Amino acid sequence: MLTGIDVEHQDRYITITLNHPPLNILEKAHLESLEQVLHEVHEAERVDLVWIRGGETKAFCAGVSIKDHLRERAYPMLETFRNVAETMTLLPQVILTEVFGPVLGGGMELVLLSDLVISADDAKFGQPEILLAQMPPVATALLPHRVGWQEASRICLLGENMDAVWAKERGLLTRVVPRVQLRDQAHEMATQILKLSGPALRAAKRAMQGSQENRLAALRYSFELYLADLLPTQDSQEGLEAFLAKRKPIWTHH
Repeated sequence: MLTGIDVEHQDRYITITLNHPPLNILEKAHLESLEQVLHEVHEAERVDLVWIRGGETKAFCAGVSIKDHLRERAYPMLETFRNVAETMTLLPQVILTEVFGPVLGGGMELVLLSDLVISADDAKFGQPEILLAQMPPVATALLPHRVGWQEASRICLLGENMDAVWAKERGLLTRVVPRVQLRDQAHEMATQILKLSGPALRAAKRAMQGSQENRLAALRYSFELYLADLLPTQDSQEGLEAFLAKRKPIWTHH
């Protein structure tokens, strides 16, 4: 049984809807469901498009649960998230992601792992992990190559948010549309994709990606560094505990 996501199979495509109101905050169980579906899709020869979207919620995705970042939960959660990231990286199908509202933390990382992204004009993007003495493993691995070192540093090292115009100008989004038009515009893009040849789509995607070894190596290095060097620190736990207690963190720098 899938938790926190709804899956709909159509001819040549599958729709994955994040459905954990109000902010689609992903818990480990939701990531496990996403991992399961993506693994099944990877083996599906008759599926050419994976359409990821948010349900009737206030956000596409405001990130992964803070509680699941606590040390006793973080190791299995990050292992699952790494599996999701690697599966999306290797997926032969086109990944179309439709976003709106807050697109933060793990939500923005899903965007970075997508091929085509259509965004509402009210979307806000950010990697706020550093503010809690955490790090975004997918973003630190992929963002420098997508937006350049300085912009990636601003996002990952300062935790600043960006709007949809910024994200479109930096090449992170395919299209930005008014919120009221988002679903119709996403459906139009999906229809445009599905008019094309499946084998041609897969071949073109593989050709654009080139060898996956570098991307996978960067992802694995980032996750391993997070697990081995950051999670054991006092500050890592202090940032999370302070957030949950709604107080300012007291850094020991250890």
